[in-house]
Amino acid sequence: MRASFTGRSVSRGRAVGRALLVVGRKRQFFRAEISEDRVEDEIARFKAAVAYASKQLEALIAKPPTQNAADIFDAHLLILESSTLLDGVAEVIRTDLVSAEWAVKTVTDKLVSTQRASADVHLRQKAVDIEDVSERVSNALAGGKSPLPPLPPNTVVIATELLPSTLIEFADSPPTAIITERGGWTSHTFILARESNIPAVSGIKRVTRRFDDGDLVVVDGDTGTVTFASKEEFERAVAERDGSAAAVGAVDSDESTDTGFRLYVNTDSTTKVARALEKGAVGIGLVRSEYLFPGIKGWPDEERQYRAYKAAAEAAAGREIRIRTFDFDLDQVSFGGREPEKNPALGMRAIRLGLARERNFRIQLRAILRANTEGNVSIILPMTAGVQDIKQVRNLIDDEFSRLEGIHFPKIGAMIELPSAVLVIDQILKYVDFLAVGTNDLVQYTLGVDRDDEMVADWYQSLHPAVLRSIARVIEAAKAAGKPASICGEMAGLPFYIPLLVGLGAEEFSLKLSSLAVVRRILRSLDRTQVEEIVRVVKDLDTTQAVEDALVAAYRTYWPDLLLTRT
Repeated sequence: MRASFTGRSVSRGRAVGRALLVVGRKRQFFRAEISEDRVEDEIARFKAAVAYASKQLEALIAKPPTQNAADIFDAHLLILESSTLLDGVAEVIRTDLVSAEWAVKTVTDKLVSTQRASADVHLRQKAVDIEDVSERVSNALAGGKSPLPPLPPNTVVIATELLPSTLIEFADSPPTAIITERGGWTSHTFILARESNIPAVSGIKRVTRRFDDGDLVVVDGDTGTVTFASKEEFERAVAERDGSAAAVGAVDSDESTDTGFRLYVNTDSTTKVARALEKGAVGIGLVRSEYLFPGIKGWPDEERQYRAYKAAAEAAAGREIRIRTFDFDLDQVSFGGREPEKNPALGMRAIRLGLARERNFRIQLRAILRANTEGNVSIILPMTAGVQDIKQVRNLIDDEFSRLEGIHFPKIGAMIELPSAVLVIDQILKYVDFLAVGTNDLVQYTLGVDRDDEMVADWYQSLHPAVLRSIARVIEAAKAAGKPASICGEMAGLPFYIPLLVGLGAEEFSLKLSSLAVVRRILRSLDRTQVEEIVRVVKDLDTTQAVEDALVAAYRTYWPDLLLTRT
């Protein structure tokens, strides 16, 4: 009987492919081979990373963050400068013809294995220090690393946790499927996977130890299971996939937009803008600006940003395109030389990181403004906590706008993701032109649940009464102010939630391209009287389960097909 592993379905579909392990935390990589003529260049790149890591450690030794830190970092420096590490990595690069990242991993794994097998408890504890030093070198390599090489055909990516930026880098050669240990339904990685129709399963414990590079595996994103495949099964699946390739991307037979609702599309690529409009979107509701620059750590330079934003604006052909300012955290713009944040989700990220790094933030704002020559570019501010954030950003925008010519002043919107923003929504609406309700983060922050933590997945409840009241409050306030409020995130793209959201007053949705056709069909089928009755029933219910039960009962009568789309 073949080994089978059960996890959590996070992107539907079924695929068969060859396993490829992706490792690393801040910058991910896999076993990439190099040609012989690149060996010396790769060794030089490794030595440069070691030199950079040495400077970081020397700085920490000179000004240690804690009393005993100097001794710890001094020990790390000895490991870093040891011939075992330096000569070992260089030898692996020469012998195996692999990238510096993979050579560092190979040598580290051997050293750690030796230390952990020691009878001496102190030597066993040294394994953690070796791993720490290895991570520092890998982070240094990430600083000047070129984009990841293309994935081989029919690749199933396997990782403890796959970063969204890594998946974006694979855009030109996407994986056949994804298997991870960590990551939930609402994590950015799997939102992107679903948007790209890549089957995915998460929650497989010790996943990188269960599979080796080259293993043939079956990933069933419908049931959340993974099994090993036979060679015959693999070859048959590839043949079937190649034979049906012509059917991929078939155009919806009815793409008219006569729903009475405004449907926008979210995107992470300028190439998808025109496609979204062709499929009937009224505009681009959210451009994830941080994903426009795969392989670049931190803020790209102004010209690179300007070209990307200008291309997106031109592809929109006069339709509104809303560019969200960088929504990343401190870990993505700096590496090494500091302690990681205890909780990045509550730390220096999104709009607060932009305001803290004003020079870099001004560069992005200036690049967006320069791209607004036709007046169709708007700006969205992520993780807005209240009016103070908006006033500070508007001052920067006003200042940069005054220095430019031949452009239009943009509309400015706020992402409503924090409970504080919901509570002062009337005040926020005085300073913005539109709102975007980020339902994924709104659920996370309202309920205090890390959406990527499998241990608390059961507490992540989109139908929690507090979440529904928050959404209703934002929509009601926006209507009173005469300003649009779009519903974004997973709730906007899953048919199961659409009747409820419409009953709460939603008239504008911003969703992934793959959800556009089905949401449009659902909206055409809705009767206002029915959805308003649903809201009257659920508004006073006090538990998530009670809300869900009421919806299921109503849908069984009005829209039984929606019961198949609850996840």
